[in-house]
Amino acid sequence: MKIYKSDELRNIVTGAHGGAGKTSIVEALVFNMDQINRMGTIDQGSTVSDYHDDEIERQHSIGTSLLHGEWSNNKINIIDTPGYSDFFGEVVGAFHAADSVMVVVSAAGGVEVGTEMVWEEAEKHALPRIIVINKLDKENLDYEGVLNSLQESFGHKVVQAQFPLNAGPGFNSVVDLIRMKVIKHKTDGSGQYTEEEIPADSKAAADALHLKLIEAVAESDDSLMEKYFESGELTEEEFRSGLHRAILNHEVYPVFCVAATGNIGVRRMLDVIVNFLPAPNEMAPAKGEDGSQRKCAVTEPASALVFKTISEAHVGELSFFKVFSGAVKTGDDLLNSTQNNTERIGQIFVLNGKSKTSVDRLMAGDVGAVVKLKSTHTGDTLCDKSKPIKYPKITFPAPKIRTAIVPVAKGDEEKISMGLHNLHEEDPTFISEYDPELKQTIVSGQGEQHLAIILKRLRQKYHVEVEEQEPRIPYRETIKGKSEAQGKYKKQSGGRGQYGDCHLRLEKLSRGSGFEFVDAIVGGVIPGKFIPAVEKGVVERMNKGVLAGFPVVDVRVTCFDGSYHSVDSSEMAFKVAASMGFQKAFIDANPVLLEPIYDITVKVPEEFMGDVMGDISSRRGKIMGMDSEGRFQIIKAKVPLAELYKYSTTLRSITAGRGIHSRVFSHYDEVPAEISQKIIEQAKKDKEED
Repeated sequence: MKIYKSDELRNIVTGAHGGAGKTSIVEALVFNMDQINRMGTIDQGSTVSDYHDDEIERQHSIGTSLLHGEWSNNKINIIDTPGYSDFFGEVVGAFHAADSVMVVVSAAGGVEVGTEMVWEEAEKHALPRIIVINKLDKENLDYEGVLNSLQESFGHKVVQAQFPLNAGPGFNSVVDLIRMKVIKHKTDGSGQYTEEEIPADSKAAADALHLKLIEAVAESDDSLMEKYFESGELTEEEFRSGLHRAILNHEVYPVFCVAATGNIGVRRMLDVIVNFLPAPNEMAPAKGEDGSQRKCAVTEPASALVFKTISEAHVGELSFFKVFSGAVKTGDDLLNSTQNNTERIGQIFVLNGKSKTSVDRLMAGDVGAVVKLKSTHTGDTLCDKSKPIKYPKITFPAPKIRTAIVPVAKGDEEKISMGLHNLHEEDPTFISEYDPELKQTIVSGQGEQHLAIILKRLRQKYHVEVEEQEPRIPYRETIKGKSEAQGKYKKQSGGRGQYGDCHLRLEKLSRGSGFEFVDAIVGGVIPGKFIPAVEKGVVERMNKGVLAGFPVVDVRVTCFDGSYHSVDSSEMAFKVAASMGFQKAFIDANPVLLEPIYDITVKVPEEFMGDVMGDISSRRGKIMGMDSEGRFQIIKAKVPLAELYKYSTTLRSITAGRGIHSRVFSHYDEVPAEISQKIIEQAKKDKEED
């Protein structure tokens, strides 16, 4: 296969809210680059990028796919990402390999929460963007409304580069404001088109919008602005190179029009990608963690970042990587500077979905996959051993939901543990851990659908069955009052006896203070050598809890009196005495249960705000504030963790899939008395059953 130089490459990532038709656009792009003979459809499960069984079954993307083809002697690498928020971690990883973003919106839906998430991610990475309005051949569309929502959300730099002539069923013509022609497509799915003059009834609108586009380009460059003011126009070459620079410098976000399933407008998009989007060597040099830099040039030492790992039957682990500098060749020994070990580069592939083509090398700026690296994972850097560099690790989104799992069959624990570990290596947004306090294996992810797919893969790949359980809540116990009690342990049963006696005072500490032990013994009523045993007995009792078996927190314990026996006293006796004394004093100090409270941030279209706030209130949540962000409302609230189980499913249901949330631990707070009583009773019942 041809080796492409850096300036002959374009790396574009697709991003959208679920259902905008991103996968269909990718299918049409690959078809027009002659990589496939016919366009597949999502309904039939025959698209190149959605090839996994789960994607075919659910009819939407779940993982990132790599695709490529050639157009005008340039290689276009397309990184197709999922649109559903459960799989946003895939988007985050993919953006590390892209040099530009195609933001896709539906002509019926416009800007959705997912669109904004993609836009924010592009801002983080300073990536140039183009916007594609898709599904212009559908009924009930609103092109003008969608355009307004784009400009309202993303500002005046959103400028039309095309507009549709006959949007709706039968759509086949757009006015192209770059070429100032009508592009009229055949409706046979071939993607072929002819250029015609703009009709008289659209000419005035086209001229006005063309002027707007020229002005936006001129404003992005002082020398062009000067030229434009002097002569009132730009030459075609000035305009085209100016548009390229304006997109590169984030001064213009041009809007294009397509109907992907009919292959309308897609060939023109390939011209736009090659002519106006940046090559990787036009982007800023890649920066290492220590501030060192690598230019995208083959003359630089080799460096690459692994941005995704997948496991395939009969192939093994496949690592997706982008070459930031130099070249990566089969047989190279590269340093994994993240893990500090050496990797031998095996077979290198370029991909079109699951279809692989073997290549012997990839040059600076290119994207591909390599098989069977020993210990390299997502986010790791591979580089020349003599000139090491380490790129920053990928920061994936924090988990949004959690559930507990238990093996169906005894003896599967080790297999499950290994499977969960491997699945985390493939997908770092999935986290699993055994919580010794809760005595449960807790798995966390981005949403119910995300976890459902992970657990399905656990079953299919590792042949183990697990059942989901509601995760237990890590409650805490504390006191609101002050009390004193004596703990006395005396045992005589032949031979040496046991004797320990201590007086303890318990006082509350401010929330989050933890534990404080005070030795206030005077006159040696308890010898100093036994004081650590008193503290140990207190700590052990605190860890076991008193009310319901949950750890005790935020308490000061003062040992202020006691007595000892010169023969029978021992560390063990004082430990037991302290435990008894603590338990008595705790019960008399107005004990209460505490529960974890989480800060949640919910982003929803305005029309769902009332329903979402009502639902939060029904979960004992406190609304802390609201903000507007374009067409969306941001609701901030504090909600008990006990009320957040499967919240993402409820939110999706309330908002028709258009709301997202994030959560982070805030603090512990007192459980209401009636709920507290139920928890204590349940704990006692569970103890009896054990």
